[in-house]
Amino acid sequence: MTETPDRRRVSEIARSLNQYEWRPTAGEVACGAEFFQLVKGMEEAERSDFPRDASARPWPLRLRTENVVVLAEEVALLREEFLPGWRTRLPDGSPMAELIDLYVRGAQPVLRQAEAVRAAWEGAVLPEPAGDEIARHVRYSGAPTDEVTARLRFETAARWEEGPDQRSLWEAMEPAWNYLGGVRSTMMAAVSGDVEY
Repeated sequence: MTETPDRRRVSEIARSLNQYEWRPTAGEVACGAEFFQLVKGMEEAERSDFPRDASARPWPLRLRTENVVVLAEEVALLREEFLPGWRTRLPDGSPMAELIDLYVRGAQPVLRQAEAVRAAWEGAVLPEPAGDEIARHVRYSGAPTDEVTARLRFETAARWEEGPDQRSLWEAMEPAWNYLGGVRSTMMAAVSGDVEY
């Protein structure tokens, strides 16, 4: 894959952090910590329009569709409120502010597909789990009825997401998700101080 200027810049910031050329200020650490608190809260918030498999451990399984919708919400909040509020409190040229900018820019390929993803989800007709199927799973698993029902709903939706139309969307978005993971890893290292030697 061709390395874009933004990918190169994330690598440069990570390298400067690992080589102790960038030593995050207390403000930058606080900004990064607040970023993670904000996105964690948004990602964990209950959304009744998306099923989840809460029986999965250690984290509930979420639909890719929900991840796209949540990312769109995160980026809007980061761009419109979070980053403007923090810019005045961070040093000029702050790598932490730059990482958040890079995160917002890096999300654009996913956001361009977000409306299509939401429209496809809202137009999908997914069958509800049958009562006898729920009862059979409850009997064999011993799990509560509401947990089994939620898991079966999630499995139906996850199968829908694997359809040919949706699969091509996920494949198109995968490089952007990988990039966003790299930005978040660099930010987490800056916040935690857990850097390579």
